[in-house]
Amino acid sequence: MIKKYQLILREKGWKGLIAEAGWKVAVLLFMFFLIKGLAWLAVIYGGLKWFSS
Repeated sequence: MIKKYQLILREKGWKGLIAEAGWKVAVLLFMFFLIKGLAWLAVIYGGLKWFSS
């Protein structure tokens, strides 16, 4: 399901995603990428803290 929307996002951008899937899907996909990025930052920060101590 997410792969389908990622493909639309890559091909047509955010405007195309909103036109095809609607605002709810665009917001959910944005939140997915935001949380995914924040999780990676937390892992990296935690790893650096662990190695430095």
